[in-house]
Amino acid sequence: MAMYDEILRLLDKRGVVYTLHYHEPVRTVAEVEEKLPLLLDRMLKTIAFRLRDGRYVLAGLRGHDRLSYPLLARALGVNRRDVTSLSPEAVAAELGFAVGGVGPFALREDVLVLFDGRLTGMDTVYCGSGLSTVTLAVDFADLLRVVDGHVVTLVGGNP
Repeated sequence: MAMYDEILRLLDKRGVVYTLHYHEPVRTVAEVEEKLPLLLDRMLKTIAFRLRDGRYVLAGLRGHDRLSYPLLARALGVNRRDVTSLSPEAVAAELGFAVGGVGPFALREDVLVLFDGRLTGMDTVYCGSGLSTVTLAVDFADLLRVVDGHVVTLVGGNP
């Protein structure tokens, strides 16, 4: 609950308008597709990584897009071998997000937030809130501003 509460405090403090959608727990894109199909077209999934230097990265991209590790490493200015994806359990233990509730919120200095450029054409996006039972609907431009995120290329191929 602590991460969820911190995220809502951040949004409220910065004057961001958002909506909360309560639902049964979801952990994967496939579960969102099955249980929350209305959210899927605007879903922003967040994938967590640890860098060799100890920093963390939260990478946001559209729900069905596949992240390119070489593009992620290039955007970070590191070697691909310096980037490790975190297991759901590590995300919970090290970053405080519930499994299935990871959102693009850096509430610590050692966490960077990157967004794939394909998200810039979206207005409202649905993302993790810190809990697997609550999805946050927020304007992407507001989200980008509040989390001090950077838009880069994380997905290869055609949009």
